[in-house]
Amino acid sequence: MMKKRKTIIIVDDNNANLVSCKNILKAYYEVFPAPSAAKMFDLLDHVEPDLILLDVEMPDINGYEAAKMLKDGDEFKGIPIIFLTAKSDATSEMEGLNLGALDYIHKPFVSTLLLRRIELHLSLIEYQKSLEERKNSIEKLLELKTIEVMQRKAAEAEAQKALSAKDELLSRMSEEIVTPLGDIIGILTAAKDTNDPKRISECLEKVNSKSSRLLAIVNDMLDISKK
Repeated sequence: MMKKRKTIIIVDDNNANLVSCKNILKAYYEVFPAPSAAKMFDLLDHVEPDLILLDVEMPDINGYEAAKMLKDGDEFKGIPIIFLTAKSDATSEMEGLNLGALDYIHKPFVSTLLLRRIELHLSLIEYQKSLEERKNSIEKLLELKTIEVMQRKAAEAEAQKALSAKDELLSRMSEEIVTPLGDIIGILTAAKDTNDPKRISECLEKVNSKSSRLLAIVNDMLDISKK
């Protein structure tokens, strides 16, 4: 798959410089020339550049003013800027760098140096973007992992709570078995020690009643143990 070419807007009020710069870059990039800052803003309505080469000395709106306008708005502040200038004093360069420019390229252009510096800056921008994307991916992965761990801990806590409640209930019901079972043993002992049919019948009725209660408790325990 062919890699998409980067897009560059060149802004310069000098037509010779504009044509020269475009001719140098057009073999490698999609190039959109603009003879003024106003035309640049018109272009930005339908072009999304990867880089703007911005002349400093222009009438109406100079390069510094145009850069400030770009950086002050949310829509265009992320577009990288390199200034084009014939000036070489440190004060002018610091002013541009303080406005957020990546670099200065001095006129007249040396084509190989112009291409190399643009390539270098675009490569650094691409690398920075990839690092940011990787950072965002790692942060998202950590966020999802944190949620997963929290959910698992909550589920484990809920399961432990349910298990504790179940154990407590089974323990309580086990204790409930002891009483009717002891009663049954006592009643059967009493029945064994008598020859009175009426007394034996009463004992058997009591045993039946206690046994039914005991069976109900055992069935409840079996049901709980299955859950």
